[in-house]
This record gives sequence, structure tokens and C-alpha cells, in this order.
Amino acid sequence: MQNNQAPPVDREQVEFYLSCRSLKNLDILSKSDPQVRLYFKNKSNAWIYYGETEIIKDNLNPNFHKTFLVDFIFETHQHIKFEIIDIDGPTHFEMIGNVETTVGTIMGARKQTFIADIKHKEKVTGKLIVRAEKVDLHCQSVSWQWSGVKLMNTDGWFGKSDPLLRFFKKKETGENLLVHQTEVIMDNLNPVWKPFKVLDKKLCSEYNQDFKVECWDWEKSGKYQFIGEFETSLEKIKSGVREFELHNPKKKSKTGTLVISNFSIGPNITFVDYLRGGTQLNIMVAIDFTGSNGNPSRSDSLHYKSMDPPNQYYQAISSVCPIVLKYDFDQLVPLYGFGAQVLWSDSREVSHCFPLSQKGNEEVKGTEGILDTYYQALDGLNLSGPTNFAPIIRHVSNKCREIQREESDQYMILLILTDGEITDMADTIHEIVNADTLPLSIIIVGVGNADFEKMERLDGDHGALKSRGQVSKRDLVQFVPFKDFKHDPEMLAKHVLAEVPDQVVQYMELVNRKPMVAQLFDMNNLSVILPSELKEESD
Repeated sequence: MQNNQAPPVDREQVEFYLSCRSLKNLDILSKSDPQVRLYFKNKSNAWIYYGETEIIKDNLNPNFHKTFLVDFIFETHQHIKFEIIDIDGPTHFEMIGNVETTVGTIMGARKQTFIADIKHKEKVTGKLIVRAEKVDLHCQSVSWQWSGVKLMNTDGWFGKSDPLLRFFKKKETGENLLVHQTEVIMDNLNPVWKPFKVLDKKLCSEYNQDFKVECWDWEKSGKYQFIGEFETSLEKIKSGVREFELHNPKKKSKTGTLVISNFSIGPNITFVDYLRGGTQLNIMVAIDFTGSNGNPSRSDSLHYKSMDPPNQYYQAISSVCPIVLKYDFDQLVPLYGFGAQVLWSDSREVSHCFPLSQKGNEEVKGTEGILDTYYQALDGLNLSGPTNFAPIIRHVSNKCREIQREESDQYMILLILTDGEITDMADTIHEIVNADTLPLSIIIVGVGNADFEKMERLDGDHGALKSRGQVSKRDLVQFVPFKDFKHDPEMLAKHVLAEVPDQVVQYMELVNRKPMVAQLFDMNNLSVILPSELKEESD
């Protein structure tokens, strides 16, 4: 008998919040740096990697703010495994232990709070706590930027506090659930944190319910110093209350003020919404040909033309470009060089922005075109210096301004490959700050073994960039040293591109650009979407 009834709505999304307690310490001079990785078992009984939390330094009792969104399918066994590891470096870790269970077991636990022993080689190495929360599909997105004013200094005479903020949902059970944590702003009592978004239902079930904000002074030892806290609600913030005094029970007076700016609540628009609406990602590549790379004819040069193995520039391009090019309709990539004399041009001055193709074309076709053009160009360049980024960023920014004027649904990703510290840091920061309202992300991959510590300034992970009195409205730079991932190209690509989806959404929101409604095609008229050579065949 035919069943015309609709299938039951049994598939819901739930969010896992993770904590660990009493982890075994695997480090000698400090404490473990734990991270949790989640795996699902497929039909072939193989464990498939699903995702991972952030790393929490020097902490045996971590509360992770990175969560996992999973489907809850009541009638099936969804076998999952949590691996708890101690991170020793970008590609090195030690196993603390793991927990195997099912999604159903977590959902069936009392108050959806699952507690289990972490085990390694049959020995208990700590406790894992998983709290499950149902995801409300009708969530709104809260966008805001937080700053601090005259925060308490817990570092004494020899420094200033390194503040961060933590946001907690107050549950009916009385417990506080960590739902978001900002970046750390180093040595600053008047910090400005990067703008961020959080779903309203993660903060509170109803807008008149309070959530809690805590301010802490980060310490390398992991023993953070408490600055102060307060409670408020989205209802109060919507009504115009945007300044809050911090209070510490151990102090008689307030310990600082927190201020909200750029506050808004709206639909939760995602990166996928923009892709479905036709937004196209275009990649541009700029390669460093300064003299510090070494003579390309020598085997110790970072530009040595070998294929066994390929040099690090070649490997970085091979890892990153194919992923972005999946979203690039025409596969044409503007390719530039900088920091060299160009022998096929009339000028013998050092150029800090030149097309790498000897044919004079800025664009090459696909990853193969990038790699072929790169190796061919090496014979026509005199490596020189200094290492200046500002000219190339200024050039690409001008192209992005043309895109804005044409109101095109394009977003540019500039991939800069370099071997050392830049010499025009102030000008580079100025160009980045000026580009904050442009459809642009900048990815910098550090090649070789140089000390890239100063390059981290551009990343914005320790606060918004500032230049000549102007504060960047968003973070558009990601820096990754190649040496940390040279044996794991998949992980390199993951770290290099991790921030791009959020950067695209932040830009679109900043310029108030909504995603286009995805066009629905008539499947009986495929000629609308097929290339011309396939139209006749489809008919």
C-alpha cells in the first residue's frame, strides 16, 4: 500500500559544548595544551574526521568555546569519537586519550550533559564533559564590536594587562555555558577587539534573559587574572544601553568599562548564502623575488628549479590555489612578482609589482599556468630588494575598487608568498587598513626558515590594525609560516583558507550587501546554464 504521509521530522541539529577536567599532564616544564577532535564512523566502520576545537594553552581543565554542530537522527546509531590531544606544534601532538559514544547517548543523558572517562591504553587520563543544546533554526545574528576603557592592570609596574572577553549563557539549571571568547589584546588597558557575530539563541533563550560577560588578563602560564564581570540582556542593549561597568568581588571600585559599537541584529546570513547567490572568488598570486631567497641556480635557493622535491613556493601554490580555484568560474589568475629587476622589460629598476608572464599578460590559466609561468620567469629576473608589500597591495586594492564601481559579485583573495620580514611595515599596514571596505582578503605564506614574528602583526589576531589615526573595521589578513606545514599540504591549505569565509561575510555586512536570491533553473531547459558546446546535445 502506498504511503502518502510525509516522513516524520526526526532530524534536528544539536550543538556540542565541550569541557575537560583533570587531564593527564604530558609536558614537563609546563602543562598540556589540549585540543579535542571529533570523528564520525561511516558505513565501512572507518573513522572520518569531522572537526576540532581551538587549542587551549597550559590548561588541564579547559572549557572550549569552539562547538560542533551535528545532525541528530533518532533512529540510527551515530557512532562518534572524541580524541583529546596535547599539541606540541603545528603538526606534532601527543595522545591524551579518547572517548567513543553515540549522538543518541549524549542526547539521552540527564539534562543532555554527558560525562565520560577519557582513556588511553586502558588507563583513565581525565574526564570529558559534553553539553548538548538544540539549535534553533530561526536564530538571528548579533553583530557588534567591543572595546575596553581604563581596564584594571593586573601586571604591576612592569607591564599592562592582556585582556580578553568571555561570554556565557545562563542556563535554567544555574550553570554558565561558555559560548564565545575574543582574541587577546596584548599590553593594552584600552583594547579594541575585532568585530564578531554570535547567534542570539547561543547567548540567551529570550531577549530579556541576562547573559554574562567576563574580562580576564591572559597569562602565558595559563593562570589568567580576573579583571571583572557584569550581566546584561539583548533587550537592554537594543534599548540603547551600550556601556557597562566591570566589577570584581575582591575590589571595592569598578575595574573598568566595556563599550559596544556597531551593534545590529539581523538574519544569520552565511558564506554559503553568498556562494548560492552567485558570489565568485577570484585569486591573485604575488611571489617574492628578493635577493634573500638565494640564487635560483643553486640548490640551497628557495627558488631552485627542482621537481624532486619542488621548492616551497611551488608546494605552497600547489596546496592553496586548487581549493580557491574551485570557486573561480573562468580560472584566470592575475600573477605578479615583486622585489626584482625584470630583464624582459625596458627598465632596469627594481620593480615591486610586475606581471610575471613574459608575454605581458597579467592573467594565467589555473594552477598549472601559475606554476609554469613561475618557473619560466626565474630565468628573466635579477633577484634584488627590499621586500615591499605596499605596492602590490595598492595595485590589487585599485582592482577591487573597480569591482565595487561595477557592482560585481566578485571577491578577491590575494596570496602573497614571501621569504622574510617586510621592510615597509608602516606603509603596508596603511594599505591594509585602507582596504578594509574592499572585497579583498590577503593571505601571506612565509616560505623558508626566517623569523616571521613581526609578520604576525598584520594578522590582526591581537587586535584591530591601526594606521594614521584610522582603525581597521575588519580583519582581512591571514599569515601562515610554510615550515609549520611543509609535510602536510592539506593542513597548510586548511590553515591558510580558514578565515576566508568569515572575512567574505564580514565584508558583505560592512558594505550592506545582501546575497542574491539563488536562481532556480527549469530542468527542462538546460540551455540556460550549459556551455554552448553542450546545448544541442542536451536538447
